Amino acid sequence: MKIKKILDCCKTPFLVKNLKSINVKGITFNSKNIKSNFIFVAIKGMKTNGEDFINDVSNIENVIILTSLNVSNIGNKETMFVQTKSVRELMGEISSILYPNSINDKIAITGTNGKTSIAHYVSELSSKLSISNAIFGTFGVLFKKKTFAETNLTTPDIITNHKILSELNKKKCDRVIFEASSIGLHQKRLHNIYFDKLAFTNLTNDHLDYHKDFKNYRMSKLILFNDNIKQTSIAVINADDKYSKFFIKICKKNKIRILDYGKNAKHLKIIKIIKKTDTIETHLQLNHKIFCINFPCYASYQVYNQICAFLLVFGKKLNKKKIIDNLNMSDPNGRLEKIYDKNKIRVFIDYAHTPDALKQVLSTLSNGDGNLVIVFGCGGDRDIQKRPLMSKEAIKYCDYIFMTSDNPRTESPNKIFSDMTKTLKKNDLKKIEIIENRSKAICAAIDFIKSGDTLIIAGKGHEKYQIIDNKRIYFSDSEIATNKLLDK
Repeated sequence: MKIKKILDCCKTPFLVKNLKSINVKGITFNSKNIKSNFIFVAIKGMKTNGEDFINDVSNIENVIILTSLNVSNIGNKETMFVQTKSVRELMGEISSILYPNSINDKIAITGTNGKTSIAHYVSELSSKLSISNAIFGTFGVLFKKKTFAETNLTTPDIITNHKILSELNKKKCDRVIFEASSIGLHQKRLHNIYFDKLAFTNLTNDHLDYHKDFKNYRMSKLILFNDNIKQTSIAVINADDKYSKFFIKICKKNKIRILDYGKNAKHLKIIKIIKKTDTIETHLQLNHKIFCINFPCYASYQVYNQICAFLLVFGKKLNKKKIIDNLNMSDPNGRLEKIYDKNKIRVFIDYAHTPDALKQVLSTLSNGDGNLVIVFGCGGDRDIQKRPLMSKEAIKYCDYIFMTSDNPRTESPNKIFSDMTKTLKKNDLKKIEIIENRSKAICAAIDFIKSGDTLIIAGKGHEKYQIIDNKRIYFSDSEIATNKLLDK
């Protein structure tokens, strides 16, 4: 497509220097991927600045450089420049034009916890209804339950998103489900993608190393309900989260129809929840009818996640029968995943890596007769503020704690452990053992537990790696624990 035709379709204001009749074949912000007839987006990232590579790419035949208005006096004098105040927005618009799609149903889920589980449930329900679907999220891009594209981000970059949407459209995918992260929303990675259904799960401390404060974090989540909506969009809101009022207010302002759920909800009201051994007895009120459902799961938050998924799939048509007919859903890997249950010993793997997620998991497992033991750590180069909060939750619910490495990255593990323990009392420290090597910590915890005990290995869940320094090393909590348990 000719560059002039592309730009004529864009709403983001821009200026053009050296307009040429170039037939555009692609767009990228990675200078290593630049080819003839490509648009190079010179944008500032967290680690590198694309503007530093303008001189390197400007001599490539028919290259077009998209950059901010602040850039001047660099590059080949004959090179075509498109300049704007809003580089990310214009990049999103151009990507949507180059890689169009007409996928019927687009769903986005945002919130601190629950995104992956809800996306998984929505996909499973959709498949059961013979709706071809794909997930963009923590596990990469999954289509028909198989990896369609590997990504390193919960919410991929905007160019990748539009490219893959276009490819999925050609494969006759009818529904896509996005996990919308706060950083992804703030960086406009979903720009020019408009969702039919949006969900808000909850909001607790996370990513404050990036957002700097909680208000900025919350505002990033709200972007989804402002910038990525249609006139017909429906919002599914967890009314029991204390920040739900902000999302409900913005939905009303933007005339988005709300289907809320929870004890404080108007649409699907949870009257009460009673925890049983392997089920959660849940009393619900929907469409003026009261009924009871036994959800086959361990934790009340799993009930909330499943209800959210039911509303995203069935909307106003949801009823008791549809819930009962679809109760036996699997859980995604590494989400309160029970990997061992013998000799009155239970071992779980979970992805919980925020204070609230850890609290939800530990409060669920803390009702057993024996000890509750945990193996966990905190990531390096990330969210220093949440480290003592994570430890506080572990101390509150656990009888013994093995602190270990998570993804230390370039940070000293000893510094991380110091942050995790600095607010604890002397008596608290007596039930903590620090073992830096994660494999040794898991094995030590398994040696420690006895009949009646429950062990939770938290923080990494499904992940098959550890990041130490700048190297990604193969590592699996599940494999280490399973192999050790064979000797138990």
